[in-house]
Amino acid sequence: MIPLATNPKFAILLPHTNKVLADVLKQASPEQLFQLKEGKDLKSILNSLFHAKIDNTKSDAVLLDILKNNGAFKSLGNFSEELKALLTTLKSEPSLAPKLLKLEAFLQPASPLDVPVLKEKIVNSGIFMESKLGSLLEASPSEFEERIGYDVKAQLLLLGEEIEELHPLNHEKFQTKIDQLVTQIDYHQLLSHLNNSNSLYFPFTWDQLERGSLSFKKSKGEKFYCEIDLVLKQYGKVDLLMALYENNQLDIQVHTQQGEFKTLLQEHLGELKRLLMNAGITPRSIRIYEASEVITSKMSAYTPEENSFHSSFEERV
Repeated sequence: MIPLATNPKFAILLPHTNKVLADVLKQASPEQLFQLKEGKDLKSILNSLFHAKIDNTKSDAVLLDILKNNGAFKSLGNFSEELKALLTTLKSEPSLAPKLLKLEAFLQPASPLDVPVLKEKIVNSGIFMESKLGSLLEASPSEFEERIGYDVKAQLLLLGEEIEELHPLNHEKFQTKIDQLVTQIDYHQLLSHLNNSNSLYFPFTWDQLERGSLSFKKSKGEKFYCEIDLVLKQYGKVDLLMALYENNQLDIQVHTQQGEFKTLLQEHLGELKRLLMNAGITPRSIRIYEASEVITSKMSAYTPEENSFHSSFEERV
């Protein structure tokens, strides 16, 4: 038997509970499996995963490469829209309608947006569920409900159990949609762990959004990095890279797929700078690039001068 840590945070590394990891391991080539652990058997691979997982390792890099280059995981869809569609369908089942309120509360439009709402969405996005459980081992029922009650992953898992118990019409279809949503959270949890960051889907409803994700990192030098990857229905792919340092100094790079969107952003730069200054943030540089342009110096939110980052999966925002 493979010795496993009892900390609930490590549930994201169990192939029988994390479907994304299970699929990654299935699709790994023999060469990649060999790199994961100097051997090709699954037991060796898992031993590599479950020992000393706080620091980045060679196995992390291999798994991250497989994860990022797997086409299936790039087309997981718009989480909020998929969740909204599921809840709309489930409302037709009278026995389930009262159990959907907490999941419905998570669905909010991207605008207006303020810091407390963004923090709440990140904390309850599901990527911290195991971390919350680990801190609630001796909590009272009321404390447990307060901390886990609106967590999206927890609520999806509970909903799946309710559907299994009540066995409504089309229950298999409902379970499939719930599995797809949980898999999307699993994907971001695993990506966060392997990339030593906090990665999550775009946690708001937005008519213009086809799909999107956010990722955050913090370096030991008190620098903060954020990457926002979006695919917009009208303007295609848009990537934003931001670095915050010295408490309020901000560098921004925007990479657009369409020149039309680049022009639109440039026309509103003055308004963006004004909003940042009103929030106490100084925009040191804002650079906008079109995909066809040759970029000689690209800021990366993941390769700053310091390569040592604080570990992810801590519920701090």
